[in-house]
Amino acid sequence: MPPAIWHSLKLLESFRDSDNTRRFIFQTESPEPINYVPGQFLTCDLPIGEKRLQRWRSYSIANRCDETQQIEFCISYKKDGPASEFFFHKIQKGDIIKAKGPEGTFVLPQMSGMQLVMICTGTGLAPYRAMLQEILQSGHSFSSIHLIFGCRKSDDILFRHEWSQWASGIPNFFATICLSRENEFSPKDFKGIRFMNSYVHAAYLESLASNTLDRDKALFMLCGWQEMIDEAIAKLYLEQKIPREQIRFELFG
Repeated sequence: MPPAIWHSLKLLESFRDSDNTRRFIFQTESPEPINYVPGQFLTCDLPIGEKRLQRWRSYSIANRCDETQQIEFCISYKKDGPASEFFFHKIQKGDIIKAKGPEGTFVLPQMSGMQLVMICTGTGLAPYRAMLQEILQSGHSFSSIHLIFGCRKSDDILFRHEWSQWASGIPNFFATICLSRENEFSPKDFKGIRFMNSYVHAAYLESLASNTLDRDKALFMLCGWQEMIDEAIAKLYLEQKIPREQIRFELFG
């Protein structure tokens, strides 16, 4: 196996994306470009410890690969987490961090005619955002795309100014935002987006029950914390008898 290539990333800016989430935009400073596929991740070496396992953190790239060679991360705050403390309270504009990669196989499948269902919670939306940017640019061959995003309340919705663009600009695209702790939200800025007062599981189970999804042609992608993914796999594979090869996932944490 060839040695890992480490890249230098300079922070251009960061800003709040939700109550406990910030977006970080870096510029690649290395002579070698970072050529990646939407859905892949980079592993960052952060100045938060002496040992490798203390310093290394992996983050999905939240934007498509283009000639600007900018890299975006969407990072949630974890109280007393060394990486969170570094990103939210220490790193400054112009600072440089090291990152290796890209790595990962959680990418858009080349399966023409399938019904793609993207299910995520929290910052699990980041790799899908990169994929949707690529689809806006290059199109897609799926029969439909259904994005299901879960969070607690409306203030937790990420990339909130991009949802209507996805809905209007991507053919056969549908989106559902599931708010688990808010049931009186007026979605003024989310034209074409459906809202549910539930967890994400209710949205895809409803589509299966109503036959909106064809069990033989539905491809489920799951991204988020282990609890959500474990429950989704149990419901899809064990209860709904969806074939295992039609379920793909990326685990956070």
